Amino acid sequence: MLKGQTNGWRSSELWITCFGLLAGVLAGLLSEATWAQALGSLAAVICPAVYANSRAQIKRALLAKQAAAEVAALGKPTSSESV
Repeated sequence: MLKGQTNGWRSSELWITCFGLLAGVLAGLLSEATWAQALGSLAAVICPAVYANSRAQIKRALLAKQAAAEVAALGKPTSSESV
């Protein structure tokens, strides 16, 4: 299991993504201009994808840190082995 703290709902990254997604959806649905509909739809797709990629990078870094700590713990001799 992954040990480490992430901000979850409190992260500004999440709220910026939600705002971009909502703005993109509204621009895509409510705008009369074709270019605004296209850019809104693009923003509605890109914002969540960027957020998911960012979260994946953070989780990979936490897993790497945890794995390094576990490997380091395996290499430490116990008090009975040091005699």
